[in-house]
Amino acid sequence: MASRTSPIADAARRASLQQAAACDELRNARLARGLSQAAIAQALSITRSQVSRVERNRIKSLDLASLARHAAAVGLRPSLKLYPVGGGLRDAAQVRYVASFVERVGRAWRVRLDVPMPLPGDLRAVDVLLEGACVIAVEVVTRLLDLQAVLRAAQLKQRDIGAARLVIVVAGTHANRRALAEARPALIATFDLDTPRTLAQLSAGRDPGRDAIVVLVA
Repeated sequence: MASRTSPIADAARRASLQQAAACDELRNARLARGLSQAAIAQALSITRSQVSRVERNRIKSLDLASLARHAAAVGLRPSLKLYPVGGGLRDAAQVRYVASFVERVGRAWRVRLDVPMPLPGDLRAVDVLLEGACVIAVEVVTRLLDLQAVLRAAQLKQRDIGAARLVIVVAGTHANRRALAEARPALIATFDLDTPRTLAQLSAGRDPGRDAIVVLVA
């Protein structure tokens, strides 16, 4: 089995590589404009040696504000965007709902938790993978802040891990129930929204026949 580094360690490695690449771009942009390090230092009110250290990536951690100012001096503009990859730390509520779901249906299935995507460099993971009558990817959501985003991310995980079915377990809070009720007309064509029926099928080790959304009270 291939080893998998922790997301936090991998993030630190990526950040180091990205900083090194950014420092190279700052140097190349300065040279392309025919500017000296002294000119950049004067514009930024820092020393020439500091400019040199940045260009040679000798700064342990280059903060975003400093990078943006340096980039502006050589005609560049940094852009930062965060992408959801899954994983990360779990809150106590999610851990509780995962345990409750597995307790209800797990005896009839081979249960695997926090299963990584079988793709090199992919940090996403499926919360629960059930293997038996079919392969089912299970995502556990405690707060439905953006239902469409949750569905898209879960369906991509289902596809990439090769699961036949997708079950989304939603904490049975008032806010979550309200969000599901409002979206029901759009969901019913794709998901089985009958929680008791889906849980009964899973508890019996049977393929539920459709993707499903399960509302659970843990």
